[in-house]
Amino acid sequence: MIIIEQISCCGCQACVNICPKKCISMKADDEGFLYPSIDKTTCINCGLCEKVCPILHKPSTFSVLATYAAKHTSSEVKLKSSSGGIFSALAEVILKEGGVVFGVAFDKDWNVVHKYVEKLDNLDKLRRSKYVQSNIGRTYQQAKQFLDQGRTVLFTGTPCQIAGLRNYLGKVYNNLLTADIICHAVPSPAVWQKFLHENLDISLIKAINFREKDVRWSTFYLSFLTPHGLNVHGNTKTLAEKVHFKLRAAVASVVYRNTFLNAFLRELINRPSCHTCHFKGLNARLSDFTLGDLWGQWPGIITKQDKKYGMSVLLVNTIKGQKYFEEIHPSSQYFPVDAQKVAEFNSALDNPTVIHPKRADFFRRYQSENFNKLVRELLDLKPAWIAIPLSASKKIIRKCLNCFK
Repeated sequence: MIIIEQISCCGCQACVNICPKKCISMKADDEGFLYPSIDKTTCINCGLCEKVCPILHKPSTFSVLATYAAKHTSSEVKLKSSSGGIFSALAEVILKEGGVVFGVAFDKDWNVVHKYVEKLDNLDKLRRSKYVQSNIGRTYQQAKQFLDQGRTVLFTGTPCQIAGLRNYLGKVYNNLLTADIICHAVPSPAVWQKFLHENLDISLIKAINFREKDVRWSTFYLSFLTPHGLNVHGNTKTLAEKVHFKLRAAVASVVYRNTFLNAFLRELINRPSCHTCHFKGLNARLSDFTLGDLWGQWPGIITKQDKKYGMSVLLVNTIKGQKYFEEIHPSSQYFPVDAQKVAEFNSALDNPTVIHPKRADFFRRYQSENFNKLVRELLDLKPAWIAIPLSASKKIIRKCLNCFK
């Protein structure tokens, strides 16, 4: 029987996948996060759920062997990706040799779930970041079935999900490759659904992109494709926002006004365990690879084109990972970079996020109040008609100051 406190549970679902009596299910709490629930009438106290819990029993970790700035050679693939498309380069190798790739996709109701693909034509489902905690479901069991059949598996997820998978498997598989992401934190699935339903008719949504690259890669644009066209961040209602979208003005990131992205990036709606994450550190990696965005200034590496299409950072953490990295060379470009400098520009590699002081206030009120209004109040967000000229003014001032340097 599980003894972990709820506040520490990362929701990896290793316990659900391992239970021989299927007496553990995942249920949402008042904040919308999934936690294990045990049917004590069928529990046989075998202790397997405790054994596989990555919080109680953290798997062995790896130190980074090599760090690269990397990108796919195809501009089309990069445009379909949130970063430089290096996940696609890795996945293509696995799929071309008859393997299976696990990653995060949307279901028909735009919930975020883990799924697998076996064909290159289906890989696009797993591309692009989804800033919501994914439901692992029974994918650990599915991965084990493929591995036992001798097929190569690439399993991607957050570090805690990879830790859960490794504990669930209980042994090293030579035909398993794992890749974790540089994880900021994971927002509540229920909050995501509330945001969607209050802002759009979800039956009309054809596609969702958390990192629309119409302006540039580093700007966080949440876009929705509907029969009416591309709608940036689902709140394009005011004249100022419509003008901003039409002109594709890079001077004012939608993060100024998008309530969901703001709530995520400013730690208002993220899982409690994220704020005490056990899986941080350059020398405490859990996967063969770690993938993320290459933030910061990298003269001679990030070109003007990369600022639109994106550049990935790829940490190679194991000998097995290094072997597969060599196989993606034909479809990728890469440049060795300093891991410590990467961590300086991306603190999520080393440090958990700090909880927002008004987080409890948000979750106390969010079910009964309008999501957009509540987030704007708690985070003191500026409305679009202020944010756009304010951001533009800042950009002009910075340019003027640079003239005197």
